[in-house]
Amino acid sequence: MVQARTAGRQARAAPQSRPTSRPVDTDRLREHIVELLLQAAEFISPARVDGMARGWLSRAEPLHDDPGREMLLVADALGMATDLVLFTPSASGATAFDRLARRLGRVGPEQAAALDALRRAQFRLQRVEAPSSDGVARLRDLVTNEALPVLDESIGAQAVEVALVARLAPVGDGRYVWIGGTTPLDAAGLAVARSFVRPGGRGLLNPLRCAEAVYRHVLRHGTLEIPGLNRPPEGWQGGPDDKAGELDLLALRWAEPGAERDPEDVQFIRAQASLDAVLDVLGSVANTREHGLGALSDAYAAIALVQLETLHRRAAAGSGTAGLDTVKAALDAEIAAGELPPGARGVFEEVRRRLGTAPSAAGAKDTELDRLIGRIQALRAKTVEQGCTEAEALAAAEKVAELLDRYGLSLSELDLKRQACEGMAVETGRRRVGPVDDCVPAVAAFFDCRAWGEKSASGTLRHVFFGLPADVAAARYLYELVERAFETETARFRAGDTYAAMPTPVRRTATNSFGIGLARGIAAKLRTLREAREAALRGSSGRDLVVAKAGVVDAELDKLGLRFRARKGTAGRRVLTHAFEQGHEAGLGFEYTPGVGHDG
Repeated sequence: MVQARTAGRQARAAPQSRPTSRPVDTDRLREHIVELLLQAAEFISPARVDGMARGWLSRAEPLHDDPGREMLLVADALGMATDLVLFTPSASGATAFDRLARRLGRVGPEQAAALDALRRAQFRLQRVEAPSSDGVARLRDLVTNEALPVLDESIGAQAVEVALVARLAPVGDGRYVWIGGTTPLDAAGLAVARSFVRPGGRGLLNPLRCAEAVYRHVLRHGTLEIPGLNRPPEGWQGGPDDKAGELDLLALRWAEPGAERDPEDVQFIRAQASLDAVLDVLGSVANTREHGLGALSDAYAAIALVQLETLHRRAAAGSGTAGLDTVKAALDAEIAAGELPPGARGVFEEVRRRLGTAPSAAGAKDTELDRLIGRIQALRAKTVEQGCTEAEALAAAEKVAELLDRYGLSLSELDLKRQACEGMAVETGRRRVGPVDDCVPAVAAFFDCRAWGEKSASGTLRHVFFGLPADVAAARYLYELVERAFETETARFRAGDTYAAMPTPVRRTATNSFGIGLARGIAAKLRTLREAREAALRGSSGRDLVVAKAGVVDAELDKLGLRFRARKGTAGRRVLTHAFEQGHEAGLGFEYTPGVGHDG
């Protein structure tokens, strides 16, 4: 995102160090340098960085017709300001890295080497002499004429002979590493930098003032844009998980005059909705707004609206843990820590007000629907709490299905589409999947719902049923009935002859095998009953109610932006054949019990 979070982007290099005979793990060293830069950023003032960047940008040439260039300009300004604040000593002479070193105390040799490199880094005027080869680019200091082998894999032929300023840190073997960004210079920018050169090639006069003068000039008047230096290398697409970068590109596209917002873009935004993503987007809205990037800020705000609406819908459906209150608490914490600009809070409140009319979990219910759900809940009270057999559970399911079908056939297509879908989470209290969970897809399908499993905040498994309100209530009811049936039938199995004849070491396996067979039998019977229901409904009304419902539910499910991965089924599990067959037979062998399912 557009520097939504404050992080050290640049650092400095140091005088040439003597080569050492000890091998240097440069990859590890660079990793430590990046980590220390981020930690050092905690010792600088975000307000100071922002104020400095805004001062430079206030006199920059506007680029309202090119939102992409505007965003890059803002990012450059924030990065350059961060560089100056990081390396400017306080009144006591200490930099952010000195304060970080005091806080860290004793550290390991690798981290100590990285911290030493940062503290010895220098701002230098350089020229590229040869592109990267074997991970090393060849540069020369334009002031001291010193050769500078720099560890970098992205410098191409187009950068050769380009002058630049950047901070270099020694890695201990005669080579250097750039810390943060590099700034290529055109003729005018090079002239500004050369005005700070000491006579006799003895380095720069006041490197901090030189850096500030060059940064100010570049941001106001522009400079070279070289892939591999201050812009991504040619052909760079970002990493496979760089979703934040893809949202940035989408915002740039939406900010263009006359840009259309494709439904596929909206669905992509929904799929990326998460707590971290929405915090970054809110920060980007605030940052671009503060820097006068109106069109780009509006585009980010539109993305924030879609993401917050998606999180709101998921929370209403009982899925996930990031509702609007959770987002607000995380946002307040990030602002207090200086990780997000204070303006992000106002952005969130604006978007939240716009979501005031978003559909709630309850949706609009008519009197007949309320009565139907009440009858389902009454059945639940009569059966679930008392426990039931597998046969009684399926008999109750048939009764509920009859009620639902009767109500559904009384609705027109328009009435169906007007119903707001709901979601309902069922907490299992278990961390591991069990045989009863294999029944969930069949339970959901029996009542025209969609279902998925996820981990709760505490790490336990929960199932979410999603569909039309009465169908969701019925699915939850049936799932609870199936759970009670598992308890009843398993207890009966353990009291039987098969279990008693089992050697003690295999009794646990026998119980699990029985459960797997029971789940297979119940799921098979539910599928058979569902097929019979569908045929009866089509024959009596000439209308496919199941298809009509599916269209409504799937359209609403798309708005949750969830991506599902199929869980492996029971295929391949090892079971005891006899116990499995007993469970499967119990699952299939039931008859309708008139006493259960009548609501009296």
